[in-house]
Amino acid sequence: MRYYKSFILFSLLALVFVACDTDDLEKDIDALKDRVASVEAQVQRLNDEMNILRVALDGNKTITNYSINGDTYTLTLSNGETLTLTQGEVGDNYPSIDISEDGYWVIAGNKTEWRAKAKDGEDATITPQFKIDENPDADGKKYWWVSYDDSTWKVLENGLAEGENNNPPLINKVEVKDGYFNVTIGGQVYQIPVVEGLECAINAEGLVDGLWTIAGGVEASFSVKVNLADGDLVRVNAPADWNAKVSEYSAGATDVTITLTPPITPSECIIVVEVTHGVNTASDQIKAKTISDSYWAEYQAGFDIKIGDVVINKYDYSNAVLLQNGEKISGDGVYFIAENASIDWTVGGSRVIVISEKKRNTPSLNVVSADPKNKYLVLGSNGNNIGIMLKDIKLKCEEANYSFNVKNEIERFTLDHCIIEMAKDKAFSYFSSGGTINNIWVESCHISVPKSSGSGAINFLNCNKGSYGNVTLYNNIFYCSTPDESLLYLLITAGDGIPVDNVNVERNTVLNLLSNHGSSSGFVKLPIKDNWTVKDNLFWYDMDCLATSGNKGQVTLMSTLPADVSFNKADFENKVFAPENTALQWSYFRKVPEGFTGNAITVSTESPFVDGTLVDTEGKYTLKPEYQGIGAIIE
Repeated sequence: MRYYKSFILFSLLALVFVACDTDDLEKDIDALKDRVASVEAQVQRLNDEMNILRVALDGNKTITNYSINGDTYTLTLSNGETLTLTQGEVGDNYPSIDISEDGYWVIAGNKTEWRAKAKDGEDATITPQFKIDENPDADGKKYWWVSYDDSTWKVLENGLAEGENNNPPLINKVEVKDGYFNVTIGGQVYQIPVVEGLECAINAEGLVDGLWTIAGGVEASFSVKVNLADGDLVRVNAPADWNAKVSEYSAGATDVTITLTPPITPSECIIVVEVTHGVNTASDQIKAKTISDSYWAEYQAGFDIKIGDVVINKYDYSNAVLLQNGEKISGDGVYFIAENASIDWTVGGSRVIVISEKKRNTPSLNVVSADPKNKYLVLGSNGNNIGIMLKDIKLKCEEANYSFNVKNEIERFTLDHCIIEMAKDKAFSYFSSGGTINNIWVESCHISVPKSSGSGAINFLNCNKGSYGNVTLYNNIFYCSTPDESLLYLLITAGDGIPVDNVNVERNTVLNLLSNHGSSSGFVKLPIKDNWTVKDNLFWYDMDCLATSGNKGQVTLMSTLPADVSFNKADFENKVFAPENTALQWSYFRKVPEGFTGNAITVSTESPFVDGTLVDTEGKYTLKPEYQGIGAIIE
């Protein structure tokens, strides 16, 4: 009986301890919620304060209306923008923020390259934004991070967000007094005028990220929202060669029209509209740029030209030349190829940038190696450099055994909106010399492949030796250019043990190209790694090159799946379309990994193309609406 009582007592004690543990857990959860709420409040407050400071420093906007709800101010600006600001204590571990004497942001004690104050009539366009996140270089502790473009973030070296660092909030005090919204930062008071009804908000159709593009030499206009009273003045400031003028207006007008006739040549400028009411002026501005059909003219005008993830302009890439028909590329340089010209490319290099003179004109660039034995171009032969970048070029590979090899190291190999005509029975690239390419980027290209003489497989990117960083194939169309034929094809392959860090193969279309190459087959013939993606690609065929050999085996998407790699099917979902009588089996892997289920890829027998639009030997088609979002769309 004594034993029974002891058991009951033990059970009761256990329940007490469980209750205590549960109470402690709930307390920990509540504390965690409080910490998360505090972090969110600190980040929100700091970013709100930065936006208020931006308006105060620009000095070209007024407050048309404001309201106060507790400690929160809601401000409506003259350009229609709405800002909020909440006062009150929400913690004291903010990063230090200051402005240098010459008007630049000083963040965490370091002067940046970004202006905080307006200069020469132009707003300071950069307002730093902040967040709190883990710092992997500090054992995962929470640090402040800063971004100057709302996408790229950098940790602040002295920006520990945990505990207290004695940096007060940026704005010490705000108040509305004598017709001004007064913002106190340190010992300095900045003022934003409060003028009821004063508005100046530009509304330009086609405005993208603050940029308005219009045709050169053609009159265009945009409207400006206003609220004019007697005596109000409206002005527009633009370069003289943009010929800007304001429509007639009078008191009571709620909008005015700004009409411009830009120059015919490529040009860009800042257009500023001002509305003056008594002693106060409100303004709004947009960046305007003329549309041009010439990359060469834009380059000469100082415009940016984007190739893949790189921006080219005459300031960073000087001394470009315009090549005429029959000329050659025989070394490093920046080249533009004249409209409809045909140029021989005889020597590779480490810094070869080739761009069409006219947009979407695709002049011919012929791979004709000066080496009579190898007949391919060697990339990176002069050591580490930016690499090879081609835009809007028709690349012909007729005389090469294969087109490209790599030696030493180059930063990138980029093909952007190119037409690539592969040679019969020849790989596009065969990287076999042990070099390094840090970034391979192929985007919005048409890649045509003629029918092979035999039954061998044709390679696009064959990384036989060396090492490779990021490999991206995005929005390309690969197709067999021989009528009523198909062939075996590999998008990417690498030798055993060759390091390839990251692969993304997305939104490509593959027409009449199949993959069947033994036990390690796959369009992407690599052992996959975590975070790789091969998705939203469209595979279509109506000819079966495997039927002639009686081989009705599998067509596979990828090579092996290592045991230590996680596999998320959402990152490898694609669409396959085939004729009703196809006997091929489509699957993720040729050799099914242990414990892996659902290896088969469903094949659809309906057409994804609008009737009459498919020209498979030219890689042309129009997708049905229900299939938008898979495969390539090249404009």
